[in-house]
Amino acid sequence: MLLETAFLAAGCGLLFLGGDWLVDGIAGLAGHLRVPPVIVAFVVMGFGTSAPELFVAINAMSVPSPDVAMGNIVGSNIANLLLVLAITALIAPLSIDRDVLRIDGTAMLVGALALAFVCSDGVVSVGDAVGLVAGMLCYLALRWRSLPDTDEAEDPGAHRLWAAAAVCLAALVALPLGANLFIGAAIDIAGRLGVSEAMIGLTVVALGTSLPELAACVAAVLRRHSGMILGGILGSNVFNGTIVLAGAAIVAPVGVGDAFLTFWIPVMVGASVVTLAFLRTGYILCRREAAVMLVAYAALFVPL
Repeated sequence: MLLETAFLAAGCGLLFLGGDWLVDGIAGLAGHLRVPPVIVAFVVMGFGTSAPELFVAINAMSVPSPDVAMGNIVGSNIANLLLVLAITALIAPLSIDRDVLRIDGTAMLVGALALAFVCSDGVVSVGDAVGLVAGMLCYLALRWRSLPDTDEAEDPGAHRLWAAAAVCLAALVALPLGANLFIGAAIDIAGRLGVSEAMIGLTVVALGTSLPELAACVAAVLRRHSGMILGGILGSNVFNGTIVLAGAAIVAPVGVGDAFLTFWIPVMVGASVVTLAFLRTGYILCRREAAVMLVAYAALFVPL
């Protein structure tokens, strides 16, 4: 088991670095191409930090291990809200932009409900995947149209196009390699310990692939960019429930176990509703609310 643990740690490290590099690289490209900074915050950060989940889900379905794929997606969405966002708010209370909450918060909730709907028959098919991708494209189009005309593009500064492209390339090498190491080690450890693949997906895999979100959010809160934090978390959850799930279903239809239908997916939807309620209360996520979220996250796994 020592070798599997080493592979797990190595895969986790590559996923963390790859997700971080992808965010940096795409942000550099966005600045060089003069894409509005709000697109970097809402779309690029959300997609970049969801890349590890995408690679893990696709690799899981190539095995196939549908419980790991679903556990990764659902567990990551829960962890993003009740763990990553909560830890960030414990460092410093987050001021909430009302437009971000209205647009991206609604998108996150609709995405969670859409995931629950496509999973309700026990399988996520290719047809479901097409619908999820179409929904994501509609969200992006509406998000683009919602941008204020006065938004100024970022100054590319010292970011050169070739350097940003090189960082993206390094990320796209690190992410699939890390995903292969991580998913293989996770499944091997699950078998050796007698733990179900679903639980490995919900805990170890979900936490591992949420590390890029955590790293990005901690860095952002230290720089007092609370809007980027909220946009990144909400955007990541939308991408997880649409593009990541669709990517897994395109590889092979994803079977949804009873535990997900009766417990974990309802928990994910409930966590989305509670988080949005906390965010709307005074439009500040305070430390007390963050502590409640962390306790709730820990309580989910205490009986397990």
